[in-house]
Amino acid sequence: MSTPSPATRAAIVAAGALLLLAALFAVRVGLADLDHFRAKKLASGWNAGEAPPSPDDVLRAEAAIQASLRHWRADPDALTLAAQIRGWKGYALAGNDPDALNGHYREALAMLREALRLRPAHASTWALVAEYKTLVGERDDEWHLARERALELGGADIRLVLRMTRLDADTP
Repeated sequence: MSTPSPATRAAIVAAGALLLLAALFAVRVGLADLDHFRAKKLASGWNAGEAPPSPDDVLRAEAAIQASLRHWRADPDALTLAAQIRGWKGYALAGNDPDALNGHYREALAMLREALRLRPAHASTWALVAEYKTLVGERDDEWHLARERALELGGADIRLVLRMTRLDADTP
């Protein structure tokens, strides 16, 4: 049996390196998914119109989603959930301080914009942008665009349409 040529050995080493990199990426994504699932489970029962989540629940969910984002920052689902948790954090922790609450909502908007940069055709994220813009009192071009894109992309989702209709009812 002959020894492999230098080109064959280089190809084998390159293939092994690529497999190792792919395995490491898969582990990172898997860890990110586990933390994302944990955060989603913690936040799943939080609904507007009900009592806000406890500050401890919000902080646990925030820690889980931040761990997910440390593993994979470019996950638009995790960024969207992080934005929602940030909004709830403001709602649960800001008390009667409108500036603190608006600060949390603006941070949530920044996360939503990043999620839309990564995945621009996601109706629910556009709807959240419109809702958070409403919460900070901005009915500007971005608000109109977000509402329009949410309805365009998610028109078959009756819950999303109703959410956007409620925003219209709140428009002065």
